[in-house]
Amino acid sequence: MRVRRASGGREGELVRRAATLRESVEPLLPKLGRACPPDRFDRLRSELEEVREAREDDHRLDRMRRWGEPLPRALAGLLKFYLDPELPALVVARFPSGEVPYAPLAKTSHEAEIAVQTGADPERLLLGYLEWARKGFHFFAADASLVCTGPDPAPPEEFKARQLARLSYRVGPDGDGRLRCPHLVAGEHVPSLSVGWPAAGTTVTVCRRCAKGDRHLLSEMSARMAIPDPESAFPVAVSLEVKCTGPDDCPHRYLPELPRGLRKAYHFGKLADRELLDRYEEEVRPLLERSRAPILVAAGVCYGADRARFIDALRPTAEERTALESVLPEVGGLFEIDEAAASRALEKLWPEHAETIVAAIVPDPERAARLVREAKAAPGRVSELLHRAAKASRERETLDALPAYEALAPEAAFLDAIARAFRSQGAKAAEKALFDRLPREGKERGLAFGLLIVLGRDAAHAWQFTDTERTFGRSLAAALAPLLQDPAAAYDAAMARALGAAGVTDWGRRI
Repeated sequence: MRVRRASGGREGELVRRAATLRESVEPLLPKLGRACPPDRFDRLRSELEEVREAREDDHRLDRMRRWGEPLPRALAGLLKFYLDPELPALVVARFPSGEVPYAPLAKTSHEAEIAVQTGADPERLLLGYLEWARKGFHFFAADASLVCTGPDPAPPEEFKARQLARLSYRVGPDGDGRLRCPHLVAGEHVPSLSVGWPAAGTTVTVCRRCAKGDRHLLSEMSARMAIPDPESAFPVAVSLEVKCTGPDDCPHRYLPELPRGLRKAYHFGKLADRELLDRYEEEVRPLLERSRAPILVAAGVCYGADRARFIDALRPTAEERTALESVLPEVGGLFEIDEAAASRALEKLWPEHAETIVAAIVPDPERAARLVREAKAAPGRVSELLHRAAKASRERETLDALPAYEALAPEAAFLDAIARAFRSQGAKAAEKALFDRLPREGKERGLAFGLLIVLGRDAAHAWQFTDTERTFGRSLAAALAPLLQDPAAAYDAAMARALGAAGVTDWGRRI
């Protein structure tokens, strides 16, 4: 805890809170659920009322703030302050949810002081009942009030719905009463973290791709409540989510549960969600890597030592299949890739098996050796080449889907070139192509400025165009947008509309 100077505004807040509690102690009491025994709360109400009745007796309040139960003591301190509002320096208490300042007005716990002084917020009032929770009561800080369900751990439905809606992860139902992240709902096999809430009849699970290094799912789910045993009320589990189709003795079928040490560290908030998943993978990976037989895994599916099924799952080209069939017999232990793609497997295999891979694809030994030398002399080149090949394929597919033309008018040829550059290579390539082909005069300049508006680059280049060209371009922008954005099947119609808006009618023929 630390001390800080109180402000006049804080003094006014305490006076107003005291004035409210001088009229009634009900704001300090939770709403009781049907399973909650009222006896204990009736006694607490009587003790609080006894303090309230002494609200004008400074000496009696002084005695009451030193003896008795925590909440009545804290109330006595606040009511005494109302009679003589001389505010001491504030004390700042630290909680997992953050720092909370309060005035030390009574000889009692800081939780009770905070509950009485700031209990208009149900989450702050909850602090005054932590000791009750340790003795078997369940409390839930709903938006408007604090609710006690006694020994019944089931939360109010409104509280449950609001609590799950507040989660920082995007999760949805999987059809089995659980909430899971979109990747798991879609059936992807990705390491996952699950936090159960049996009393609410649900479990929330997020995969490693969603899990964040600055989030703590357990804290989010258990926030705004005080319960007897949080650890058992919110069981935590971690899974590699590997679908094992290998033999019965595959190590994936016998992976251990989350070790107790990691579980404890997570419960105490020492590990974030992503960190817990990483640490668990570090624990179990040696069990997989020391396997004598190959363990082939792609996109979370384990194929054991079955190379044929593993290769089929990667959807290789003829050349990739040849390379994989050649190199995989040299691989032992765990071999895992996060995507079922032959290119990913070959990229991972390249550093240790480059000669084998190239020799399987390039029959000429001299050429194969030269390619290996060139690739090894430029680290990362293999991955770059694979990326460029995939990119070239996508660009070719995009362009092949567009119609072909002949005898294009200059304006049409200009538009077509920029649109194809945008669709195949993106906005930067379209901007470059635009200025590479931009004439010194003609309608193309108005069309160019309209395209720059669609690309969001008009402000940066406005100085290169005349007022007339800019005005013309603004009038065309709406007609030009579909040329860049509409599906390929609508490209021809979009071209005709754009050129028609520019006053170009006889612009060319579709082949």
